[in-house]
Amino acid sequence: MEKNFLPIALNIADEKILIVGGGKSAWSKIQILQRFDADVEVIALEVCDEIKESGIPYALKAYEEADLDGYLMVYSCSNNAEVDQQIVRDGKAAGVLVNIHDQPALCQFVSPAIHQQGDIRVAVSSNAKDVYASIQVRNEIRTFLESQNR
Repeated sequence: MEKNFLPIALNIADEKILIVGGGKSAWSKIQILQRFDADVEVIALEVCDEIKESGIPYALKAYEEADLDGYLMVYSCSNNAEVDQQIVRDGKAAGVLVNIHDQPALCQFVSPAIHQQGDIRVAVSSNAKDVYASIQVRNEIRTFLESQNR
């Protein structure tokens, strides 16, 4: 079945969000989530230096189903198809929203390309079809807004 993602704005301030995986893609997600005051934690077998130095809590361990307890959402950046499939099953059973990095067919939600200027936030999504087109449109909107001195 083809995905049809609803663009929505969620208040994730102080919400617990789990990142499974500790590489550069996980670090990228963490940086975005920190802009919105999320309570982010990481579970991974290894974490990159940026995560180690960030102060973000992390556990060096393999993912387990019980790890989802108490989380609003989980981003899997594991680059491991078996782990990703398990997270999809566990997330559905636990009522936790799931995003599998670069695997939109497995995702319950996707993150749009975002531009923030003060209280104005613009999010551009391509229904997970063309992230680069979303980024290009977001950048065009950013250029327009900046030219308007908003």
